[in-house]
Amino acid sequence: MGTESLLYTKKKVSFKEGDIIFKENDAECNEMYIIDSGRVKIEKKVGDTEATLTTLDEGGFFGEMSLITGNKRSASAIAFTDCKLHTMDKETFEFNILKDINFMRQILETLAHRLEETDTNLKRHIQRNARLAKVFNVTG
Repeated sequence: MGTESLLYTKKKVSFKEGDIIFKENDAECNEMYIIDSGRVKIEKKVGDTEATLTTLDEGGFFGEMSLITGNKRSASAIAFTDCKLHTMDKETFEFNILKDINFMRQILETLAHRLEETDTNLKRHIQRNARLAKVFNVTG
């Protein structure tokens, strides 16, 4: 994402490898993040297991869903390496959406790609479960 023309709430907040940036179900959802340097891992708890959804690199962003919906965090974000992040609060995010069509397009395209990826993963899991049900003759 081209970050030069965007307005930020804070520039270059730092996290060390392993630091938790935010946790799944956090109600405190005041900002999104854009990676200036480093890598961030996005994880979701499934039962007792932490599942890695994706790892994001420089230029990637995360945390925008809570700004858009106002809901709790849907996943956790953890510094995979030492990283520096830009932040945007809701007001700054909305300002950038209105001011920069490329930023809005990048947000929409990324959300669409993430939805497509989730759909593909869901189909794969449904097919796997159907095969397992056949093999073990499970009904219901």
